[in-house]
Amino acid sequence: MSNYFSNDQIDLLAKAKSEKKYIHLKNENENLKEVMNINNLNKLISMHNCWDQKNFSLVLNKNKVPFSAFLTTGDALGFAKMAPDPTKVENYIKKGASLVLNDLVYFSKEIEKLASDLQTITNGRCQANLYFSMQSHQAFAPHFDTHDVFALHCEGEKLWNIYDNIEKDPINHPIYKQELSDKTEKPGKIIDQVLLKPGDLLYLPRGQFHDALASKNGAMHIAFGITYLKPIDIFQYYYEQFIVNDYFRSDIRDINSTDEMKDIHTKITAQLNNILNNDKLYEHSLNYFKKWPYKFTCYDVKQLINDGVQYEVVKNISIIEEEEKLFLVNEKHKVPVPEKFTKITKFAFENKIVSYKSIKSRFNNIEDETINEFINAMKNMKVFI
Repeated sequence: MSNYFSNDQIDLLAKAKSEKKYIHLKNENENLKEVMNINNLNKLISMHNCWDQKNFSLVLNKNKVPFSAFLTTGDALGFAKMAPDPTKVENYIKKGASLVLNDLVYFSKEIEKLASDLQTITNGRCQANLYFSMQSHQAFAPHFDTHDVFALHCEGEKLWNIYDNIEKDPINHPIYKQELSDKTEKPGKIIDQVLLKPGDLLYLPRGQFHDALASKNGAMHIAFGITYLKPIDIFQYYYEQFIVNDYFRSDIRDINSTDEMKDIHTKITAQLNNILNNDKLYEHSLNYFKKWPYKFTCYDVKQLINDGVQYEVVKNISIIEEEEKLFLVNEKHKVPVPEKFTKITKFAFENKIVSYKSIKSRFNNIEDETINEFINAMKNMKVFI
């Protein structure tokens, strides 16, 4: 069940995705307004040591500002590394520069939850970038993205222009990063203008030409980019299969005619068919697709504290019973286990990983002193690591 979208909205998004058509969802869920605000942005960009030229940039009048133009060593400000200088950054924003923060999924629990929600809905991989703009200053010219975009508007207002042209399935490759030329479609005419307010969501399919302009100071949105599995990804996934293929590794020593080249192409096609038409690889491809979305993972320190220190039983030691007595054994030694430790030892070897808490939970009638003595003995004998 979605944290942010109703079933009807999910159906609308699914239809838009299928038809590759943009859609504007006006806010119907107050939770969306809580994903990001100006106060949270202040806290975010004030974590100075988190930012570098890969995830922090400024764009002024459609031109990216060199990172060196607003960089500081941080010595006087308490930074531990080279990072954006707050005063210089603010001065650029006063001039109308837009702030762009990349890869934000792990910077906020709310952003992570929405990214996870979108992955569940789309079965794609999600990343999140934030854009903060001042009134009437456009950061980017008409362009398209190489992934689907779910733009969540967070603060202020921004007018989005939707153009009639759509680039055919662009991918993240230098060919599609160059300036618009004969290799890409031009934006075309504006076919719609969408005004986004806090809590609104705009879905743009991959390749849809668009641009946006803040109609109020402090307009902010987060663009959640969704990337889907593509046939070209499956080729990369099977790359090792191509490497171990004898024919693909063979030398082409001499070609004197197009017929000989055609023969080579025929052999390549035959080898590709042999590799790809394989029942086992079909299963691998299916599992690859199912595991395509990112597995967002966060620390749980409270749980670590609650569980306490854990001990793992080494693999080269086992236990055996002889004449109703328990022994620890390896290739060279056999050591008897004291009777008071017998039950705990069996429990440890059955579970492989134990802690004081798990032992106490299983044997609440055993004294704390005995459990601690057992753990220390196992550590000293190098049974626990």
